[in-house]
Amino acid sequence: MKISAVKVIGILFLVGFSKLSCAQTVADKYVIGLTKDFNQYMGHYMNPMLKGIGYGFNNGWYNTARPHKSFGFDLTISANVAYVPVIDQSFTFVPDDYAVLDLPPNGDNNFPTIMGGTTTNEVRSYLSKGDSDPILASIFLEGPILDGIKEDLPINSSVVPSPILQVGVGIFKKTEVKVRWVPTLQNIEGLEYKYFGLGVMHSISQWIPIVKKIKYLDVSGFIGFTNIDLAYTLEPGTIDGANQVANFGVNTITYELVGSATFSVFTGFVGIGFDNFKTNLSLDGEYIVKIPGAVDSNGDQLTETLVNPVALNANDGGFRATAGVRLKLAIFTLHGAYTLQQYNTLNVGLGFSFR
Repeated sequence: MKISAVKVIGILFLVGFSKLSCAQTVADKYVIGLTKDFNQYMGHYMNPMLKGIGYGFNNGWYNTARPHKSFGFDLTISANVAYVPVIDQSFTFVPDDYAVLDLPPNGDNNFPTIMGGTTTNEVRSYLSKGDSDPILASIFLEGPILDGIKEDLPINSSVVPSPILQVGVGIFKKTEVKVRWVPTLQNIEGLEYKYFGLGVMHSISQWIPIVKKIKYLDVSGFIGFTNIDLAYTLEPGTIDGANQVANFGVNTITYELVGSATFSVFTGFVGIGFDNFKTNLSLDGEYIVKIPGAVDSNGDQLTETLVNPVALNANDGGFRATAGVRLKLAIFTLHGAYTLQQYNTLNVGLGFSFR
């Protein structure tokens, strides 16, 4: 993604024009519009990835509705892939929604999102879009927009992956606590990472006499949440400025009714319920925007500083339905499941389980 990042900065941050002397107010207005447009464009561009991560991390909590007995436990490693629907692989660029960005004459307004394909589309960045002064209104830089990454993914498919490491422990009254946790990583090549999740499964079968008598059948209620925080400090000099950090966060929660039937080494399981998630992406710190050729009365180049220029959020969720199967050989388990939701999600994993 380094190439794409350079493109974004080149097109949206370092937009310039030569042999121009302009008032500071024009530069200020341009930078304000640039900040707004940057958020607007990146919000559309990144939205399917943020949603895919949210849907993915809400998955993979269970592969049976039977909680562990007291002091029983399992360790499971699994992976989710959330499928991005075609409608979210591109978006319509509406020029009236942007302060400085616009299409060239006869330009195509269908832009790819990050989960879309490549494009030859271009966009213009105007110094003073729609200005009554025809000179100011005609100054622009034209360049390519960002490609999607679909063609770089396996089998050319728009999917968002999310890995999971999880431990389940039986406590009492057929209740099981599930924990997702990775040791906090700090300052590893500028990266900090925190990952924690907690879930609880409780057997409903034990309270329903008819169901309780059916030994191979289990019904449970489940609730779980996951929190992920990631921060990456940009290398000094990447962009002029100071204290530059990219922050990413995910908060998910799911409520489900889970059922399973076990025959020999095979367990089929289903779940229905609702989930919600919130994801956010921000670019914090100071970023200096240079306007090549734009000078003040002393002939010095004009610059502006953007502070915390990017803040994107995605909130979604809704009804979900899951079906899957687990194979258990001695203490080892293999499982696969598919969830129907706005971004359908496949989950596969392996692990070991006692009691």
